Amino acid sequence: MRVALPSTLSAKVEKLDKERQSYRTQLDQALQEEEDPLASYDTFIKWTLSNYSGDLISRSGIVELLEEVTRTFKDDSTYKRDLRFLKIWCMYASAVEHPALVLEYALRQGIGLGYAQVYEDYALALEQ
Repeated sequence: MRVALPSTLSAKVEKLDKERQSYRTQLDQALQEEEDPLASYDTFIKWTLSNYSGDLISRSGIVELLEEVTRTFKDDSTYKRDLRFLKIWCMYASAVEHPALVLEYALRQGIGLGYAQVYEDYALALEQ
């Protein structure tokens, strides 16, 4: 159930939703036409994080976006050693209930093996 928003906040949300739809369209095109579609996802994620904050973060769809990009490229050998992709996996792991399971899966898939960040985040997740 969505709560009614004050009119200024409602206008802001409407504007953000339109911009988000524009990014979504760009993603669809990037997946079909771009040599590096992860770049479009990376831009969209950064835009989402910088524009949806506080009370609006729950409306951002960021967790779903992170899940989408990790699933889309998990088997793509081009991105397994890409630091951007690893950072997205770590962001996704930090947003879910069981981050250690997500990071364990990433490691088993060979994602980010050359970077200390994945091992550090995995160790922290196991400690929790």
